[in-house]
Amino acid sequence: MSVDPSGTDQVRTGAAYESDREATRARLSASAQQRRIELPGDLELVFLTGDTVRTSLEELLRAERVTDSERVAAEAAAFGEFAGGHTRLAATLFLDVADPATLGDRLAELTGIAERVSLDVGGNRVPARTDPGEDGSGAFHLLFELDTAQRGAVLDGVPLAVAVDHPACRATVALTADQVRAATADLRR
Repeated sequence: MSVDPSGTDQVRTGAAYESDREATRARLSASAQQRRIELPGDLELVFLTGDTVRTSLEELLRAERVTDSERVAAEAAAFGEFAGGHTRLAATLFLDVADPATLGDRLAELTGIAERVSLDVGGNRVPARTDPGEDGSGAFHLLFELDTAQRGAVLDGVPLAVAVDHPACRATVALTADQVRAATADLRR
């Protein structure tokens, strides 16, 4: 059961997942800071990889004690929509506000923010593709679809930045070399 579009990652359940769970979580935790981009206005963008998406799925299956292969396959297909791959980068945009009332106010100020995020690939903007059904929870799943030239430029080391162009938040944040390596791991597979 594949999670990432390239079909290389297998979903583990039960004992197969438990035996490696601690090591997997520690490895992903160690790379979390490199995948996190702090933006102004209480915003954070966290790049996802096939490993992070698969582990999120495995944690869900573990919590719900799911081992039925049909249900695992259905969940893997759903989670696969959030995975990066050979030609796309996946991320989650978070509005980092703890107070529910303040969160609601900030979401109102930032209506449509997810549609105003792009990835700057050496001066060329790649707009985020978003899920139009996002419910306003303060977390937005984004996909950046790269064409062949953009993917090649990324693999050749062109500078990357995250750009936000919203009336309530305008910023461009360049990624460090470590952040680029972590964010683009799936492109290199």
